[in-house]
Amino acid sequence: MKVIKLFITSILLLSSFQTFAAFSITTAANVSTPENTDKVIKLTVNKNGFNEVTFGKRKFTMSGKDVNKFTISGEDLKSKLTFKATAFEAGSDNTYSVNIKAEFRFMTETSSIAYTQTTEKTITVTVTKNPDNGEHVPTFRITTANVSTPENTDKVIKLTVNKNGFNELIFGRENLL
Repeated sequence: MKVIKLFITSILLLSSFQTFAAFSITTAANVSTPENTDKVIKLTVNKNGFNEVTFGKRKFTMSGKDVNKFTISGEDLKSKLTFKATAFEAGSDNTYSVNIKAEFRFMTETSSIAYTQTTEKTITVTVTKNPDNGEHVPTFRITTANVSTPENTDKVIKLTVNKNGFNELIFGRENLL
C-alpha cells in the first residue's frame, strides 16, 4: 500500500512541475510604430499554473544588438518595454529587435522551496513611414485660426497653409476670379 501511495505522490509532483514548465512570454513578437513615435509594449507572461503560487515575482531583462533603442520600466506585472522614437531610414529594413528574458521566482503552498523559471523571446519593432511627413502623401491644411469680426462688417482674411509655396500658388492670383 505504501508503494502505491508513494507512486501517486510522485505523479502529482510531476503533474505540478509540468504546469509550471509552460512559463512563457505572451507579448506579441512583432509590432510596428510610425516613425518618430515612441512605442510602449506591455510585457506579459502566461498565467497557467500560477493559481497555487503564494509568493512570486517576475523580472524582465533584455539583450541584443538594438538594445540601446529600448528601455524597460515598471516591475513585475506592470513591466513595459519602450521603443525609443526613431526616424524612418530609406533603404533600410527599419526593424529593431531585442531579446527579452523573463525570470519568475516563486514558492507554492505545498513547499517552502523557492523555484525559478526563465524564458526568452525576441521582440521586433518595425518603424513605418509616417504618411503625414509630406514626402509621400502631402497633407495640406489651412492653418489660419481665431479670426473675428464685428457683426455686419466685411473682412478680408488671408489664409495660411502648412506647406511652403502653396499660398502663392493657390491664393496669390487675385486676377483669376
